[in-house]
Amino acid sequence: MQKDEIPKKPPIASPYINMLLHLDEIPRLHYALASLFTWLLLAGYVILPGAFTSIRNSRILSEEAGAAGKAVVKAAQTWPVLTVASICCVGGASGMCYLWYRWKNNYIWLSRKIIEPGMLNSLAGLITTIVNVYTARNKYWSRTAIITATVMGTCASILMVSFYIYNFCKLEDVRKEHDRLEKEAECTSKKT
Repeated sequence: MQKDEIPKKPPIASPYINMLLHLDEIPRLHYALASLFTWLLLAGYVILPGAFTSIRNSRILSEEAGAAGKAVVKAAQTWPVLTVASICCVGGASGMCYLWYRWKNNYIWLSRKIIEPGMLNSLAGLITTIVNVYTARNKYWSRTAIITATVMGTCASILMVSFYIYNFCKLEDVRKEHDRLEKEAECTSKKT
């Protein structure tokens, strides 16, 4: 046997190995959709803070810029921005939930492709919202800002709890089972 040759062991049929092998059987479309849906969620999170930092409240534009300023202020409504952001968030979250349900038994895929990216995107959106309120809005928490922070904080919390459950409970149990089966196989092979 050469130095860099991988020692051959008989495969152990464990749920952990099955999950790893099953990663190759998940359609590429679902990998692409997972990326798309988590990206849509992030896009919604990035757009949402813009809905409550509009120039609609600008005193300079509304009072000192005359008719042109008033026209700009009138055009700067938050509803179109809120609509686009909401569609992105709802579409991304719905798609993530569908894929979560579809691959609920493959903890590795769920953690890597749905939970971790969603959690990080939610945290990024929450941080963006807080920074936006404390910089662009002079620490003023509008109703939209409160709702946005609440939704993002709730999503981030749910995904953090899910991350803990899937990585440190469910997946850890599967790994322990795999280690136990591997030790049993080693003991059996030594006896023969």
